[in-house]
Amino acid sequence: MAERDNDQRKLTRTDNEEEATHVLIRTSAHGCKVTAGQVYRLERNFNNPHLFLYGEGYVVDDQQKDNFAVLLLCRVHYLK
Repeated sequence: MAERDNDQRKLTRTDNEEEATHVLIRTSAHGCKVTAGQVYRLERNFNNPHLFLYGEGYVVDDQQKDNFAVLLLCRVHYLK
């Protein structure tokens, strides 16, 4: 757990979604299954390169499921 905390302390905020590696959840919408104030690793799905040049972003939520709606429904800060 300490290793993960050290990684999070090195993260800096970015406005560029393409270079982000993590997201900080500022507010969580009803049904998103993520915790406000937590940092989640930003995963990328490259199955549709015609729509998403840098991959479609998603996070693995608190129920260990891929959640694509978080970036649309929740307020987030992008981190790198």
